[in-house]
Amino acid sequence: ELSMQMIDFARSFVTFVTAGRGNNARLQLESCCTFTHRPSGRTQDYVFFASCKSEDTFAPQHLFYAENYDFCGLFSATEYAIFRTRATHHPAWRDSGPWRGRFDDVYRTTRLVEAEELATDQAVVEATLAGVPLIGTVAMVLPGSAWEVRLEFPIKTMNVNDIQVMWQVDTGPVPWPDVAVGHDPAISCLSPAYVAYNRRDSADFVIQQPLAVATGAAEVTHYSRLESVAADARVWAVQP
Repeated sequence: ELSMQMIDFARSFVTFVTAGRGNNARLQLESCCTFTHRPSGRTQDYVFFASCKSEDTFAPQHLFYAENYDFCGLFSATEYAIFRTRATHHPAWRDSGPWRGRFDDVYRTTRLVEAEELATDQAVVEATLAGVPLIGTVAMVLPGSAWEVRLEFPIKTMNVNDIQVMWQVDTGPVPWPDVAVGHDPAISCLSPAYVAYNRRDSADFVIQQPLAVATGAAEVTHYSRLESVAADARVWAVQP
């Protein structure tokens, strides 16, 4: 069986330090996205951090803001993106750019774990029912570009049928890469998404975007755009 080292997501974090070291916000990693430039082999990776809610940090009481929003985002070695999802869509829901100047520091604490590919449907079903931690990977070539992208993520929801020996991953969030990456990937081409797959040659995504709830009504920021792509989609078992 194929085995390799992967991110131990339960013990891996990215920390951003606000101005004047007022807050060291440690955020658990949700997923990782790695771009590879096929002609040169050059890579660029982004980590997606866990969601939290808007808060008055270190206040003596009443910690959550009344007009609350979901807070999540991405970091690379040089860039950041923060997504603030409110009850209704806000044009400034995506905030991105170079992190230097916005934060005093950004650093990662990444632990690795050995994982073995589950190459058969039976192996996926058995590992799921045995309570083995699972990791998913989805690799795809971006149409019209020289870039390949690989997503790595913990499988939080796995559906299995042990009679017909079927399985289906449904998990996230992961970064969805728009095809318009140009000559180099940029954090502006990534959006929050969830991924589902039950075979090894394709994957489906539902992507967050503005959505009108009715004609003439306010927009919400919702997972609503659907994409189905050819991909190398795999399931891995974390080794004890």
